[in-house]
Amino acid sequence: MTELEAATPAERAIAGRLIGQLDELLPRMGATYQREIEEYARLTAEQLDREVLATSRRFIEGYFARIGAGKDPDKLDLTDMGLAGRRRLEMGISLDSALHAFRLAGRETWRAVADTVEPGEETAIASLAAGWIEYMDRASSSFADGYLTASHEHLRRLDARRSAIVDALLEAGDWGEVAAVAARFAIQLAPAYRPVLLSGPDVLVRIDLLLQQAPADTLAGRRGDKVLALLPGDGPDPQRVAKSAHAKLATFGRPSAPGPELGAEVRHIEGVLAAAARSGHLDGVFGPDDLLLEQLLAGSERVATDLTSRILDPLEAQDPDGIFVTTLRAYLGTGSIPETAEHAVVHPNTVAYRLRRVRELTGLDPRTPTDAALLVVALTARGGTA
Repeated sequence: MTELEAATPAERAIAGRLIGQLDELLPRMGATYQREIEEYARLTAEQLDREVLATSRRFIEGYFARIGAGKDPDKLDLTDMGLAGRRRLEMGISLDSALHAFRLAGRETWRAVADTVEPGEETAIASLAAGWIEYMDRASSSFADGYLTASHEHLRRLDARRSAIVDALLEAGDWGEVAAVAARFAIQLAPAYRPVLLSGPDVLVRIDLLLQQAPADTLAGRRGDKVLALLPGDGPDPQRVAKSAHAKLATFGRPSAPGPELGAEVRHIEGVLAAAARSGHLDGVFGPDDLLLEQLLAGSERVATDLTSRILDPLEAQDPDGIFVTTLRAYLGTGSIPETAEHAVVHPNTVAYRLRRVRELTGLDPRTPTDAALLVVALTARGGTA
């Protein structure tokens, strides 16, 4: 309806009668909400009247008062509906339930409209119905936008608070500072936490689910593009935690007291995760005693780079197809020429020849323990395991 298409006298009369019956309609509408929606059934009479039915009144009057005044309802300011959406979030009502209440309000209102129609006004119903449906869509969209905006703001604040707790706990220098963190955030801290560092494309959006499935006093927060979970005591199995977070790569440490001890343990598992990624591990859960050689190399990047360049560059320059390197890895993994030959599906003499070429190109004999150790370290530093 536009300003040029003013409401007909019949439409204005129907709208006026409906507005006059709102005091009777709203209590029935409230009873319908509480009968059909569990979350609304838990509301007190005061909450229902002050929060819910007040919104329903504004919703209904917004359309029919303008029809009654011959004005275009399409130009109605729906800011109040967005604010009502924010308020439903604060009340702990789900968006699905709130939108269901909108649908019930539309249904009950239209029943009341039908009851007010007098003989000779039947032709007004079609126009009123079309406008009412369009108005309901606009109002419910504004309501949902307000709810979702408030939800996103709430999640950002919650995410920031979680990360702030974790960061403050790791930065605490002694038990006095740890106690100050507990007081500042009004939380009770466990005597020790097992840190679990989680990496993967979905971990940041699954913090809530992780915390729902973990013990009640678990802490979790962002660490860049990763999630750090602090599990009280020994906590649940880190494998299970990683699975619930959909982590692709994860590392965990030993239970540690909040403060410097926990901070050191977290830095350690961050190093383990970096070592795992550098070594070519795309998934898996690794503990503090895993990937020890990779951890050692990660702690001295310059040494690792120099070692791989000196040993492997000459070999790889003469091995464009990677045959020597592949054979070397297989041999260092088994220590047996026959087993390596079986794995590579070649004759043992071929394996022996390739190992001689490795010795000639690198100066290291894979069959000598000290030389083999250097080759293992070089191959690990380059990526993957020997």
